[in-house]
Amino acid sequence: SSGKTQEIIESKIEKRIKNKYGPPGNKRMLTFIDDLNMPRKDTFGSQPPLELLRQWVDYGCWYDRQKQTLRYIMDLHLVNAMGPPGGGRAVISERLQSACNNICFVNPSETQVKRIFLTLASNKLGDFVEDIKALSEPLTLTTIKVYNEVQDNFLPTPSKCH
Repeated sequence: SSGKTQEIIESKIEKRIKNKYGPPGNKRMLTFIDDLNMPRKDTFGSQPPLELLRQWVDYGCWYDRQKQTLRYIMDLHLVNAMGPPGGGRAVISERLQSACNNICFVNPSETQVKRIFLTLASNKLGDFVEDIKALSEPLTLTTIKVYNEVQDNFLPTPSKCH
């Protein structure tokens, strides 16, 4: 919820002057949010935790929930990560997306993953006897198979991110 998001961030900051808040000791704080697109959309199609973050990014403040006054949040930086929509992940609003610098990484193909891990396993097992060296390919194939099974069967959900 947006209340929980605000509570978590506010637990790490302190009052500086009047209605300005920031990390202790005039330091800067980096907040990392994994699975940014996990919050469920509400009845109106919005994602309240993301709207709170968007308000802070756009205006540098949010409201104190008890006093109904503005709180300016200083020296806070935001880094987000998210997977593609689907499997419990929603599309984030264009308003929030436009306030972020977006970098997209494409998942490598299975042949690329096999080549990378086979190279690593072969190098790691290179100093062993031939029987052990020969296990690099079966080890790689089994690892990829286990990874694919985990990826297919343990999908994240908004109530259970990881």
